[in-house]
Amino acid sequence: MLQSLRLMFLCCFVFSAFTARAQNTETPISLRNASFEDMPRNSSPPRGWTNCGAPGESPPDVHPDPEFLFRVGMKAQHGNTFLGMVTRDTETWESVGQQLTQPLTAGQCYQFDIQLARSLVYMSLSRVTRQPANYVTPVKLRVWGGYSVCDKAQLLGQSDLIDNDKWSPYQLRLKAEAGYTHIILEAYYQEAVLFPYNGNLLLDNAQPLRPIECDAPLYDEPLTIADVPETFDDPDSEISTTPVPPRPPVTTEPEPPTVKIEPRDPMVVLGETEAILKEGSIFAIEKIAFKANSAELEKESEAALQEIVGFMQQNDNVIVEIGGHASRMAGSYYATDLSENRAKSVVSYLKSYNIGFERLLPRGYGKTRPVCMEDTKDCNKKNQRVEVKILKIKQTK
Repeated sequence: MLQSLRLMFLCCFVFSAFTARAQNTETPISLRNASFEDMPRNSSPPRGWTNCGAPGESPPDVHPDPEFLFRVGMKAQHGNTFLGMVTRDTETWESVGQQLTQPLTAGQCYQFDIQLARSLVYMSLSRVTRQPANYVTPVKLRVWGGYSVCDKAQLLGQSDLIDNDKWSPYQLRLKAEAGYTHIILEAYYQEAVLFPYNGNLLLDNAQPLRPIECDAPLYDEPLTIADVPETFDDPDSEISTTPVPPRPPVTTEPEPPTVKIEPRDPMVVLGETEAILKEGSIFAIEKIAFKANSAELEKESEAALQEIVGFMQQNDNVIVEIGGHASRMAGSYYATDLSENRAKSVVSYLKSYNIGFERLLPRGYGKTRPVCMEDTKDCNKKNQRVEVKILKIKQTK
């Protein structure tokens, strides 16, 4: 009798363990902000993703580029925006990472579906020649697993070289050797390349990681977010974006046969600066204050912020950069991160007054552009500033 009870207990235990394993492997793993939705901007990863590129190099870009600096003409395959990453001729490359909504299972294989493409034009400066270069050579997508953000513990899988210039679905088979908690998406060169090169990779509409048998064929149809039960609080679920409006064509009309009186360039006073309302003009806003070592705005900044709100509302055809600058006393990486977060805080404030995100580009300059060099409290205060730079004045009918 006792032996029979032990046998029944053992069978129940084995069955329970098998059932738990089966349930775990049957649960797809969602990614946060899998469609890379955010404000179109340069050198800043989309919400929910962390820059994992080389220190000192610019982060990836959220397209469509509001300034059209890179000449990338692609439209998003899903939603309004997509991610762009590059490899460089200095043997550096771009990547982004995030914590998974649940850990991978050791020994489990997963199917990862994502839309990938290569832009035929992706203009930037060569890091070697310092001359304009087209980052157009095909690269591949590599997927890593790790235990912390940007930790590359294991290469889970990789794609072939992405040579298509239109969005195409790609299916990757990933195998986890351990229960990794984080994932990294990385643009990388062709294997065994002797010389690093300038290339680009566009990513959109990533699907949940679907558990599969390691020796089974991949599914033809990808999962969608609707197929996956909601098991986490997604901080990016409320992201709301609008497409970047196309630039209107410049039209020329014949001049009337009369004497033309050239109008004077309009002058604008914003913050501490009076300048011509034209592309490239920079206005220093010195009365915006933040709490120490924080991006939280002080209440005393309200008047200066409202001045920017009024400027943007009166000039609704203007696209601006909100630039954050830090003290020379801070470390380089800390200063860059802090100044960018402060610029984003100002952009968030302006957005609350229904100023479209496509008109606002946050950028952190760190301590690279000081206005004074003295080691004094007054000089540090001047360097810790916010600037409004006019990037584009759109044509109006």
